[in-house]
Amino acid sequence: ELGGPNAKGSNLNIPLPPGTSTEGYLYVIENCVLPVLAEFKPDLVVNSAGQDNHYTDPLTNMNFSAQGYARLTSMLKPDIAVLEGGYAIEGALPYVNLGIILAMAGIDYSGVVEPNYNPEKLKQSESITDKIKQTCDQIMRYWNQRHQMREAAGEPGQIVTRHREVFYDTDNIFERQKEKIRVCRDCGGSFEVDSKAAPGYHILGVHIPINACKACREQGYAFYDQADKSKYQRIYLQDRTKDLYEVKS
Repeated sequence: ELGGPNAKGSNLNIPLPPGTSTEGYLYVIENCVLPVLAEFKPDLVVNSAGQDNHYTDPLTNMNFSAQGYARLTSMLKPDIAVLEGGYAIEGALPYVNLGIILAMAGIDYSGVVEPNYNPEKLKQSESITDKIKQTCDQIMRYWNQRHQMREAAGEPGQIVTRHREVFYDTDNIFERQKEKIRVCRDCGGSFEVDSKAAPGYHILGVHIPINACKACREQGYAFYDQADKSKYQRIYLQDRTKDLYEVKS
């Protein structure tokens, strides 16, 4: 998943193998995330501070520590940290949250250590280290080729279609998406998403981005106006240029 045709190579997901320790996470931050941020120069950095990767989490089989979370936060220097998921409420949450808060405040966090923390037991193998380095190298190749990838994704004005399938395991919902997006060099491009989900729901969503150019605004309304109401239970329009939200059924 590298982003749509107007952002190829700008959506970067970095999968890490089971058993990745603090060493591996901080390697990714230093050699992949920070170089990309330095070049991209974001206005805002948000740390989605999920704790699933803590070594006490019963589900994820990862070996991150409170010291690692704090050090990551210190390196990343986020403007905002948002508390996310995790299943080790006693083993991880108090220590990780404290480490993150102290790091964001610029206060010494060296004393934030879990009672059962043993870095030697959590050390990652050489094969994991090699895999992480290979993944980072591949991600940086995607980033450095993003302009060429975007040019190859389609010509300006072209409507590009892609299909995705999503399974929401908590609610046992299986969704099929058909996405159409206008290729544009001037903005993010308007797009529509045709979504079918068992047990039988069918909707169409049209999105016009906040920075949409005139051509993409017109294409967004064309998506919306031309949609066949008999095919969908609801048709939604979100026009962020006007802060407008409409529904027809």
